[in-house]
Amino acid sequence: MKKISSILILLTQFGHLHAEAGDLIDFNHQTTMTVEDINIILWFAGMPQTAIYGVSIYDIQYETEGEGGYLDTLAGLVIFPNEITEAFPILSYQHGTALADESAPSITGLSTENQEVLLIGLITAPTGFVTLFPDYEGLGDPDMYHPYIIAESYSHTVVNMVRAVKQLSLDLAYDNPFQFNDQLHLLGYSEGGYATMAIQKGIELNYADEFTITTSCPMAGPYDLSGIMVNYFLSLPDYPRPYYVPYVLTSHLWYYEGEDVDFGLYFEPFWADTLPSLFDGSHYGSEIDTLLPENPLDILLPEELEEFTNNDDHFFRETLAENTLLDWTPQSPTFMFHGIGDDIIPYENSQIAYDAFVANGAPNVSLTLYSESLGGHAGVAITCLFGGYNVIQDRQIISTKGDMDNDGIISSEDVYLLEGSILTEYNITEFQWWAGDLDWDATHSIFDLLGASDLTEEING
Repeated sequence: MKKISSILILLTQFGHLHAEAGDLIDFNHQTTMTVEDINIILWFAGMPQTAIYGVSIYDIQYETEGEGGYLDTLAGLVIFPNEITEAFPILSYQHGTALADESAPSITGLSTENQEVLLIGLITAPTGFVTLFPDYEGLGDPDMYHPYIIAESYSHTVVNMVRAVKQLSLDLAYDNPFQFNDQLHLLGYSEGGYATMAIQKGIELNYADEFTITTSCPMAGPYDLSGIMVNYFLSLPDYPRPYYVPYVLTSHLWYYEGEDVDFGLYFEPFWADTLPSLFDGSHYGSEIDTLLPENPLDILLPEELEEFTNNDDHFFRETLAENTLLDWTPQSPTFMFHGIGDDIIPYENSQIAYDAFVANGAPNVSLTLYSESLGGHAGVAITCLFGGYNVIQDRQIISTKGDMDNDGIISSEDVYLLEGSILTEYNITEFQWWAGDLDWDATHSIFDLLGASDLTEEING
């Protein structure tokens, strides 16, 4: 089992005394790809997209909040366009369920070993996004377990990765510069759909003073854990991918009861002994599926299964309810996607979430349901992903020097903002510093103001 000893925790805490969540710890340049390289791969994959920019690919390490209040070092993959004269939106992509540490995006990079990351990376970054692939807490780290379907862990992960990527932009300013603007888009499918909604909720409720979400596209996630998902599992004689169930249960036990929890209180003896090693990051879901009963709830002790079935106060019922994502009102533009034929995560999860958000007064939320004919959870995934990507691309703004308010045009409003920056030195964003520095001298001065005025005159005739 992935387990952190008390000594290791103490050492970690000591080493992190002067670190803060969101600090960039380290980065590594994996590779660079040209437009030609990317288009060849997309052509062979039968993808309709065409690359506009070459890209650079980095894996990074950064600090985030861990259990017990101490800091954890997490990793992720960053892909950005190779163009220094434009500033690009940040897009955080939350990947689907993975169990093996070696499947973490920072480890696989853009390779056929992780086709999901390869596809999304070569579609988004080359069309003008700074694309982030967080590993998720515990994934890729043999000393940690992944808190699977624990809402809080996802929001911490992405918030702090975005902070670290902004620091990366500063650190690469002279070696391999890239610039982000004030747009933040969220996209994810399956576990990634759940993670996307959890991140959106976490940012809107806890980080709204720091981040504004431009677009959120949660797709095919188990948002109603305590309702739709529980009822679905209880109604099935078997489940197509049984490993999902113990993955959730073991994760919730470790997260809420501690890593020394006695599995024998909940699971049949064989499974109590076996589950910790199955979810230690060294196995794939397909391997675990071959070992599990067709009805994954059969791993529970009979009395626990009865309590889980009939008692809303059962431990797992309570933790699932705590991580259900229906009790809030999205404020950001939210576009949900799901396939009606989904056999892993029923589409009713998205329907009930949409209905709840509308009833709560959400100002801008939509739901797109795709026909059952497009297939199950895996079959409809590409359709959902392109649906979400197209929405985000329609809302994308690629910024140029002088566009201080990031509205896609240079106008008198940008001149006023730059004037205010020079005269009053009020707080502005990292993007606004970049946009206002028209002469590339790392300051805002009268020369930048004259340049912005000239651009405004050129555009307005």
